[in-house]
Amino acid sequence: MVLHCIINVFSITMKISFMKRILLFLTISLPLFGQNWFQSRLIEKQIDMVIEHFNEDRFAIAETILNKLMEKPLGVYEPKSRIMLMKTTYALNKKEDVKIIGRKFLEDFPKNEYAKDVYLKFGDTFINEQNFNSAFRMYIQARTLTTSDEFLNLVDQRILNTIQLNILPTTISELLTISTNPNERIICALAKSFNDISSGNPDECALSLYQLNPEEIPISYFDLYEKLLRASYQPPVKTITVGVIIPLSGDKVIQGNSFLRGMYKALSVSINSNKKIAFIIKDNHGSEIKTIRAVKELEKNRDVKAIIGPISESNAIIAANSLQGKNIPLLIPSASLDEITSLGNNIYQLNSNLSTRGKIAAKYITKILELDSIAVLAPADNFGRSLTDAFIKEVDQLGKKVVGVEWYSGLPTDLKRQFTNLRKIAFDLQQEDNNYDEYLGMALDSLDFLFELSDDELFDIPDDEDEKLTASDSSKIKLNTIQAIYSPVHPEHLAYIGTQFPMYYFDTQIVGNDSWKNLDILNQSNIGPHMEGLSIISSNYSINIKDQIYNQAFDCTQLIYSIINEQDNGRLALAKRLSNLSNFNGESHNIRFSDSNLNTSLQVLRFEDNQIVRTGYFVGDSLISLESIAP
Repeated sequence: MVLHCIINVFSITMKISFMKRILLFLTISLPLFGQNWFQSRLIEKQIDMVIEHFNEDRFAIAETILNKLMEKPLGVYEPKSRIMLMKTTYALNKKEDVKIIGRKFLEDFPKNEYAKDVYLKFGDTFINEQNFNSAFRMYIQARTLTTSDEFLNLVDQRILNTIQLNILPTTISELLTISTNPNERIICALAKSFNDISSGNPDECALSLYQLNPEEIPISYFDLYEKLLRASYQPPVKTITVGVIIPLSGDKVIQGNSFLRGMYKALSVSINSNKKIAFIIKDNHGSEIKTIRAVKELEKNRDVKAIIGPISESNAIIAANSLQGKNIPLLIPSASLDEITSLGNNIYQLNSNLSTRGKIAAKYITKILELDSIAVLAPADNFGRSLTDAFIKEVDQLGKKVVGVEWYSGLPTDLKRQFTNLRKIAFDLQQEDNNYDEYLGMALDSLDFLFELSDDELFDIPDDEDEKLTASDSSKIKLNTIQAIYSPVHPEHLAYIGTQFPMYYFDTQIVGNDSWKNLDILNQSNIGPHMEGLSIISSNYSINIKDQIYNQAFDCTQLIYSIINEQDNGRLALAKRLSNLSNFNGESHNIRFSDSNLNTSLQVLRFEDNQIVRTGYFVGDSLISLESIAP
């Protein structure tokens, strides 16, 4: 009995001791568990915040949060955070940082599920660097690391686009040698077939495709397979390679992408042509130094028969200067500065220069409209002065008269002084016209003066019934003695100029430049009704000025198509055909090169009934009216 009691007491004591240990463990572990759970939730919340900023294009904020987050151990969240940092860094165009982050990720997490994303972003980085062969390798590697349909679709679209950039045969051969993945080998075979078609070897393409089983081709690539199969039955297509220098990164990336879209649109509409253009695209980042390097690389590549670009004026001058003494044609699509074509024998300026635009405006006003007294309102900068100087010189040579020139600086928010001066000139011209009007057509006989006047008769002269206008109140009427006003402006000036013209009551013909092609401004109720009949001298007849670069790229590509033939497409042969080009009618441009390799064909547009319509275009000194052109 005593023993039983002792055992019970001991048992109770042991239970109490055990419970104390459990309570002690819980006392210690629960805060730690709570802390880890709280930290996990905090990390998840910050990562979600990063994703939200990233999706809203707030990349710098996302990068700041990630860098802060990664100062502490992240445990299982480390790979995801690093991938997000890599994507954010790529979005910020920090290419070298992207490579460092990606390489470190593969060192630390070689088997992680996000490794595929590293290779995908490596491929994107190489594409931006124009290293298409390395990009192709990276995309192929990314594809082998996943079975996710969503990711496969993402990477397949990149691979399809890269194939069309003509991957080097050595790269394709290398991948075919080491690859054991059936889909990867099929993709490489399709890349080789594409090269065969691009090189004008349909038989080689057919042989490569014959070795493929159509049922095994990944669905994303089947459309390409069918196109290549059809092309392999066609006769060989004459292909030339053209270099293109445009900004695909940096401050001018929007213009570069617009130009790229225009080129590929031109290719797509010419897909059934018996000619083919292969582009080698160089990203100059908008940089002068990179432009020089790109020009030298393309000129040394003997397969490149011509170069298009750059699209900025400063880089166009550098490119033209770098090709002095070279025989490769350089087609400059956008620049309008004078004397660029004088830098080399094979420089072709598709956009008329400022002097030509001023001269054509003068010819249009004096020879076509047959107007005489002409005034000018222009910005007092190099752009305005170049146009105005050429305009005045041409008007003078054509025997007409520039009665006044008014300049303005900066934004033309208040042109009261300029318009008041023009009205004074118009008023003075009206006064001159009125002098001696009462004697016109009258026969005066000297005998009429041989009589005497009495004082009464002398001072009994009746007052004029019509009150004479003075300069101070001439603003109350419309003046038509200035027959035309030439007003070249910058695009951002039109909204200011347009609202002020109607305030000063000119009954005159207004002639503007490309910048007047803005229907959003012209159709405003306080502008449009007063601008009816406005004439515009323009480099193209595309109404939407925002599409100007796109249209330049489209027509430039179509121009290349027009000069390819079946015999000789060497550099000098292409240059000769360009120099002899009498008239090329593009989608929005007419191109005619004069002896100086400068396009001298300009459009004449007219604003009427709230629309801008094309009325004709200049070829030399002659205006070709659309009414005289058979449909």
